[in-house]
Amino acid sequence: MQHTDKKHSIHFADALLKAHLNQPDKTRIKLDASAGGQMLEALFFGTHGGNAKYMLELMAMAVQGNVDFRNKYFPGDPDYLNKTIQESPAFKEAMLTMSLQYETLIKQLQQSGTFFSMRTIGHMLWDTTLPGMLGYFAALIYNQNNVAAEASPVTTLLEMHVGNELCKLLGYAVNPIGKKPGEFQLASGQVTGWGHITCDGSVANLEGLWMGRNLKFFAVSVKQAILNEAIFKNAKGFQVTLLNGTKATLLNLDSWTLLNLPIEEVLSIPNNLAQQYNLNVTEVSNAIAGYTVQNIGYHDVLSKYVPDIKETPVAIASSTRHYSWPKGAAILGIGANNLWSIHVDVNARIDLVKLDNMLSYALSTKTPVMTVVAVIGTTEESQVDPLVSILALREKYRKQGMEFCIHADAAWGGYYKSMLNSANESNETIFETVTDEVIVSLPMSSYVKDQYKVLQMADSITIDPHKSGYVPYPAGGLCYRNSAMRNLVSFTAPVVYHGGVDPTVGVYGVEGSKPGAAAAAVYFSHKVIRPNITGYGKLSGECFFNAKRFYAALVCLNIQNLPFFVVPLIPIPAIQQGLPPAQVQQQYEFIRDRIVNVSNQQLINDPQAFALFKELGGDQTIITYMYNYYINGSPNSSMQKTNDLNNAVYTKFSFKPYEVGTENTPIVVTSSQFTRENNGDTLLNSLRNRLGIAKADGVDDPINFIISTIMNPWLSNTVNGSFIPQLISIIINNVTEITEKIKSQASN
Repeated sequence: MQHTDKKHSIHFADALLKAHLNQPDKTRIKLDASAGGQMLEALFFGTHGGNAKYMLELMAMAVQGNVDFRNKYFPGDPDYLNKTIQESPAFKEAMLTMSLQYETLIKQLQQSGTFFSMRTIGHMLWDTTLPGMLGYFAALIYNQNNVAAEASPVTTLLEMHVGNELCKLLGYAVNPIGKKPGEFQLASGQVTGWGHITCDGSVANLEGLWMGRNLKFFAVSVKQAILNEAIFKNAKGFQVTLLNGTKATLLNLDSWTLLNLPIEEVLSIPNNLAQQYNLNVTEVSNAIAGYTVQNIGYHDVLSKYVPDIKETPVAIASSTRHYSWPKGAAILGIGANNLWSIHVDVNARIDLVKLDNMLSYALSTKTPVMTVVAVIGTTEESQVDPLVSILALREKYRKQGMEFCIHADAAWGGYYKSMLNSANESNETIFETVTDEVIVSLPMSSYVKDQYKVLQMADSITIDPHKSGYVPYPAGGLCYRNSAMRNLVSFTAPVVYHGGVDPTVGVYGVEGSKPGAAAAAVYFSHKVIRPNITGYGKLSGECFFNAKRFYAALVCLNIQNLPFFVVPLIPIPAIQQGLPPAQVQQQYEFIRDRIVNVSNQQLINDPQAFALFKELGGDQTIITYMYNYYINGSPNSSMQKTNDLNNAVYTKFSFKPYEVGTENTPIVVTSSQFTRENNGDTLLNSLRNRLGIAKADGVDDPINFIISTIMNPWLSNTVNGSFIPQLISIIINNVTEITEKIKSQASN
């Protein structure tokens, strides 16, 4: 927020909050649980640990609370400690040993990555929130295990609250915790969402794919159960609704149709069987369970139940998907090669034409498609796949008799949905969308906003609180649009979920033992920083704003007289539009004069500049870019030398395990590479052309690139003003030095 010593500066989110709440001054805003934490500075440790005294006070409160808890439980029971023991030489020696070893550990840890610093602009990692750390610490000393409710009578409930919070954040409707079955009804046509904490996004992705695989074969298994189980002797005429809306007897359906029943219809089968034939739903589910892929395995389901399906079932994702997807396909027996990879377009988003062609091929060959993945924030390119169009493609193929799940991998980008969530929480089941007036003032491109507006239409979503939720590890998350989906991956008798209190959340995921402290961390962080526009939305908005400010300053290096130039993955709009060089130069100058060389407040108050500003850079807060250098006024045309330059920049701006002197690393970035095999010709050819690489030079060579991730909400608004000019100065000095060294070596 504004400080007294920077009266002429303003945070973007302050202006947004005032517009949203119609408050003349931030001091008039009441800080409460429903509004979220407006004073962001109070919510983090501080670059130099300035909030340490508050953290220590609150940690002491947690320790004392645990002591009180212990003393209230049968206080007359004997202890293993007394003053005599604590004053004994052996006890004191043990404490001294612990103190000395602890001091050593603390010194070792001081060689860690400086993820708290203004100079850290590399990894998807920054300071964690005070409430996140405090929540974790408080629950840590109770050591609850959320695999079973009896081992975690408190944190199991906290995880259920967190699951609801994550669902609401993403747009899924939920039944408020504590409501009894029948006490609360969702709006007509809505189903109850369900979410839980995982150790990370990789496990959440695995569970999403696991569910998609099991759902794909469920109707096939039901057919076998009806044919063979005595409980279904009167259910031979059981009917289901097909994708075209007509009803048909399930036993009469061919394999392809069974594999492509509507998702909601498949999920309702146990309930429908129980209701229509007066059966117990648990007994129905148990009878079906013996025939599911979950129990008999992939081979038997394919060979015995659908022998006429000759093509191996697949899942589909863009080539920029996280590595956990092929890993998950391997673990589930699907096979990594059966995770079809779609090359990306020039903006590093999934190529819709190629996806459409792949789906058409699957339909023509009767290749079952389990899941299509839409990445809502790639972890290297910061791009958002066109979810709106992917959903439209599914409708196209539904009309042709093919069904599949859509999973949104929003591990990185899920929390950015909070920018669109209203602070009005009168509706317990879902966050309402902010008004159009507020949406206009968001530092988010119109394309990205459109994708977030339909996020709730995905069947399952990965979201990681330990990424853009700023919560300590481990805290990934998975949410299902329809809570019945979790029954497909459980190893207990499934029951219909209506909200309320579950006996456990541990039976519905991959993990066994897992820390209740993780749930407490997310729970408390959400209590203080609401996942709406006033809390996490504000924090996210600041980061979007700063990422675009950094991007603008970075690309304007191209109109300075420097020995190198910058090629961002996403070029400025004039280049994207194919405008002539004179107009490209004009837009660079506009960015420099009206965006870079002005204060935050001036930028916000300039409608023309702010409209262009919102469209700059990637879809989220990661900036992906490459450097090349000039030789006698022309770009270096060697791919290898360009890669050498970017490798040298990365080495200068990074630190390694066991490295001494991390305090001398001037800024922190990270790096990766694009390859023709993984990313395709469209993107690689475009980047090579923009880098000035000769067409015949190293055609199949990778392209190394630099990644800067902006998770610092104060980067352009510290107590001393913007830190971005200092970052740019560091870049200019160091990249110039590296460039001259490479050119000198080449001439010798």
